[in-house]
Amino acid sequence: MEKIVLVRKGKTRKRIEIILESGPILNLDREVVVTANLKPGQSISEDLIGKLSEEDNYKICYDSALHFLGYRQRSEAELKNHLSFKRGFNEDVVKRVTDKLKELKLLDDEAFAEQWKNDRIKFKPKSRMLIQHELIQKGVDAHTIQSVTQAIDDEANAYAAGRKKAEQLRTLDYKEFYRRLSGYLGRRGYSSDVVYSAIARLWKPENPKLRE
Repeated sequence: MEKIVLVRKGKTRKRIEIILESGPILNLDREVVVTANLKPGQSISEDLIGKLSEEDNYKICYDSALHFLGYRQRSEAELKNHLSFKRGFNEDVVKRVTDKLKELKLLDDEAFAEQWKNDRIKFKPKSRMLIQHELIQKGVDAHTIQSVTQAIDDEANAYAAGRKKAEQLRTLDYKEFYRRLSGYLGRRGYSSDVVYSAIARLWKPENPKLRE
């Protein structure tokens, strides 16, 4: 058994130092200390010290996960890779953290995939095929990808994306107009048939502003 000699503030407001009679110092998260109700004069076992260290590691991992999720939504695979390979947390604590986040609906691959799809269509238009490929790279499972992307209308999205670009090309002849616009849409993953259909609708020499 070890005896707590002193409980004091750590180097940051979230950390607490527990000074033990034999000399070692436990540096723990404030929440862990409060939950365990640690006080000077209290005796603690080696087993409890081990459990406190585990809880502290979990709290650090959990806070790191929240920080990573604070920038934007992430897939479960992205978060696991960040916590495991970039932050060095072990598999057990990473699973515990991700399970908790899924329980709280803070980690949801279907919601992530839905937002990714919507953002791509609105801000960086890409074909269904390219969006699916991106989601695969993010580690989203095939069933979720299919469910989220099956309603994507490449014809409508290619036309909408091409319409903005076509405004910039309205003074060109058809050959150059076609070359540039087909390249623009092709790089976004649209098939040749979809590209041809969009350009046919957008080429209106009698109306330079391309308004219907």
